[in-house]
Amino acid sequence: MIKEEKVKHIADLAKLNIQDEEMAKYQMQLTDILSEIDKILKVDLKEEEIMISPSSNRNCFSEDIPEPHLSKEQWHKNAKRVKGDYIIVPKVIE
Repeated sequence: MIKEEKVKHIADLAKLNIQDEEMAKYQMQLTDILSEIDKILKVDLKEEEIMISPSSNRNCFSEDIPEPHLSKEQWHKNAKRVKGDYIIVPKVIE
């Protein structure tokens, strides 16, 4: 089990105040975390191929082809308020 001094040091680094009655709980939790990390570090990966992504999808780019767009009249007709070339929207920031 991890020592109480080590838990206090880690708590100090994390700027946490640990009460004495909580110390045993944190000692157990940190011990469990470190044992899981040890298990991960013991796995032999020398024969495994490096996987950069869990899927084999590649970037699918489409060609950038200009297409017809809406005219000012078309996008103005759905707007509640228009001033010149601009659509007036409600103020959301004070």
